[in-house]
Amino acid sequence: PIPPPSKRLYYTSYSDGRGRGNFASRNIKEGEMIYNGYTNAAFFQEGESFKRFLSLLSEEAACDVLEWTFMQDLTNDGNAVLGLDMDGGALFNDGSPHQNMQYKEKWSLNKYAIRDIQKGEEITEPYDDFSNTEIDL
Repeated sequence: PIPPPSKRLYYTSYSDGRGRGNFASRNIKEGEMIYNGYTNAAFFQEGESFKRFLSLLSEEAACDVLEWTFMQDLTNDGNAVLGLDMDGGALFNDGSPHQNMQYKEKWSLNKYAIRDIQKGEEITEPYDDFSNTEIDL
């Protein structure tokens, strides 16, 4: 379940030069889990199932989904899946090389603070953590 707004570690707002982004709703300590990526995510192992999913959406929603999907090896065996965060997790912007959140293991979807984050600071992740594996669409 998604926690009520008063319990969330972040809120979504405008990020200069990036559009929407997620910002700390309170001070967050280094090592604290910020985002559980398993709660509201969809995974596609092959292109056909993803295309069927897209065909059920409006054109505008399908365009958003295409921007928010990512490839990630969740088993650490070189077989990446296409993932889609279906919540505010899709709005963490790239902060490379000065990100303040990332995975502890590249095959996990849980994201942690890698340094203390101040209330109101944008929470960013390194997009280069995602797999470069391609999926046949």
